[in-house]
Amino acid sequence: MKKPFYISILFLLISSTFVFSQDREFYKGTQIISPILGLNSFTIPFGANFEYGITDNIGVGGTAMVWLWGSEYWSNSLISINADAAYHFSKIKVDKLDLFVGAGLGISLYSFSWKSGHPSPFGGLGSSGVYLEPFAGARYYFTPKIAGFTRLYVDIIGDWGGVGAVIGASFRLK
Repeated sequence: MKKPFYISILFLLISSTFVFSQDREFYKGTQIISPILGLNSFTIPFGANFEYGITDNIGVGGTAMVWLWGSEYWSNSLISINADAAYHFSKIKVDKLDLFVGAGLGISLYSFSWKSGHPSPFGGLGSSGVYLEPFAGARYYFTPKIAGFTRLYVDIIGDWGGVGAVIGASFRLK
């Protein structure tokens, strides 16, 4: 009689250890860095994203991206830097998946130069300015420290507005 009782207690202890020790994909104190590439039609931007978990559901951080394009006569560069805040759906119980939505507020720094040494006859294609960027994204964890990353966004103000996406890898630092 005592043997089945002890086996049942041992089973409950072991199974509860697995339930309570499961890694959560996002939590307070987590630090994640993600090198990213943009999916654009005229050039491939590159950059990085950093996020810090201030609660089990809310993360803050930033994203920096660089676009470079041109021809033999001219060149353009665009650097965007934004502060992000995201809400993570940690109550959704899908193993290895971290879904989130949020918004970024940033500044775009645009530069145009005419390579021939003459002033441009037509100027650049845009200007520097402030933008607002709502986004939705996901991370899928292949290991507890490495995940695939994607984010879809819409820039709703500024000269560089539009719909876009980035992909990359995420590395959990903490």
